[in-house]
Amino acid sequence: MMLAPTAGLDEAALVKGLTEDPLSFTKNLKDQLGDFFSFNIGSAQITFVNDPLAIEQIFSDGTNYKKKRNEGEEGQYLGMMAGICAMFTPEQVNAYTNSMSNASERALRRLQDFADSGSRVDVFHEMMRLTLEIQIESLFSLDLELFLTDHPSMDLDQICHDLMAADRVYGFDPVYAGLTDYLPPFTTTSRSEQAKVSLLVFADKVIESFSKNPKENTLLAYLTANMPHDQVSQTILVLLGAHHEVAVPAISRALQLLGENSSLKTKLTDELNNALGGRIATQADLPNLTYTQMFLHEVRRLYPCVWMVMRWSREERILNGFTIPKDSVVMMSQWISHHDSSHFNNPESFDPERWSDENIKTILGVPYFPFSKGIRSCAGEQFAEIQDAIILATIAQSIDFTLCPGQNLTPLARRSDAPQEGIICTVARN
Repeated sequence: MMLAPTAGLDEAALVKGLTEDPLSFTKNLKDQLGDFFSFNIGSAQITFVNDPLAIEQIFSDGTNYKKKRNEGEEGQYLGMMAGICAMFTPEQVNAYTNSMSNASERALRRLQDFADSGSRVDVFHEMMRLTLEIQIESLFSLDLELFLTDHPSMDLDQICHDLMAADRVYGFDPVYAGLTDYLPPFTTTSRSEQAKVSLLVFADKVIESFSKNPKENTLLAYLTANMPHDQVSQTILVLLGAHHEVAVPAISRALQLLGENSSLKTKLTDELNNALGGRIATQADLPNLTYTQMFLHEVRRLYPCVWMVMRWSREERILNGFTIPKDSVVMMSQWISHHDSSHFNNPESFDPERWSDENIKTILGVPYFPFSKGIRSCAGEQFAEIQDAIILATIAQSIDFTLCPGQNLTPLARRSDAPQEGIICTVARN
C-alpha cells in the first residue's frame, strides 16, 4: 500500500488552514506536494486529488465514492434528494422559465432606475433579489404579486440581507458539511441567529400562502404531504440557500467581469443584439445564445460556487498508484483545478473561447466540475444554467456596468465564494 505524500502538518494547522483560508492553503500544499497528498483530521483519513483523470474515475464510480460516511446517512440524504430531484426534471425546469424571464425583466427595470438616478448598485444583492423572486414563483409555486399582497410587510430586500447574514443557510461550507464530527464546534453570532429567525418567518409565510392555493405535483405539495411543518420550514431554508449558492455567484461575477473590462462585452453584445433585438430573453432563445453560455461556463471556471467536494470511499481503491483506504475521504477542489495551468492555458485570464466545441474536445478527464459530477452532482444544474443565461442575456444587452474602485472582491470560500461585501457598480443604459 502506498499512500499519497503527507502534508506534514499537525492537526491544528490543518484545521486552521481548511477553515480560515482554504483556497490559499490547499493551493500551497498542492504546489508543494503535487496532485495527490494526504492528511488526517481526527480519525478521518483524507486524500486530496487534483488529477483530472483520477477525478473522472471518482465521479464515475458512484457505487464506491459516496456523499456520506455510512449507508444510514447516505440513505437519508438520497431520500431527501429524491423529492427535490423530482422538481428539477427537464419538464419541470422548462415550466419555470417564464418566471425566469419575468423576474429578469423586473430586475432590468430596477437597474434602469438606478441608471437614471445615478446611484451606485450592489450587483450581488440585486441578483439575490432576482433569484429570490424566481424561487418564490418556481420552486415554491406561488404568484409573487399575490404572495406580497398576502404579506404586505414582506421585504424581499431584507430577506436577501438575512440570507447573507445567516451562517450555514446561504454559503455552503464544504469543510464543515463533510467533516463536522471531526472539527471544533461551529460558532455563530447573534446577528446570524436573528437572521435565521427572520428566514423561518418567511418560510412559514410561504407555507401559509401555498396552503391557500395548493398545487399538485409541486415541491411544496410533496414536502407538506411528507413532513411535519417545522421540517418543511427548515427544508425551505435549505432550498433558499442552495438555490442562491448555485445561481447568484455566477451571474453576479459575470456582471462584475463586464464592469471590470468593457472589451469583454463586444462579442456578447453582438450575439444578444442579433438574437434578441432588445427584447427580454426566453428559453426559446437559448439555442441562439451560444457565446452567452460559453461566457457563463468561463465565469464558473474562474468563480466556482463551491471550492471543493468530498466523497467517502467505501472500499480500498488505487488511483495513479496511490492507495485510497477503505472508509476514507477523497477531496477534490474546483477552485484548485479550475485555476491550474496544467489543466487550462493562462488560467487567470477570462477566455470564453476555451469552451468552443473545438476546444472542448482537447479537455482530458474532469478538470472542470462547478456543479460536481456523476450521480451525486447538483440537482439544480440545468435550472441554474438556464436561469443565468436568461438573466445575463436580458440585462447585458441593455445595461453597461462599471466596477467601482477600491473593493475587496476576494471570494469567501465558506460563503460559496461570494465576494466580501457585495459587488458595487455604477450602471448606465446603453
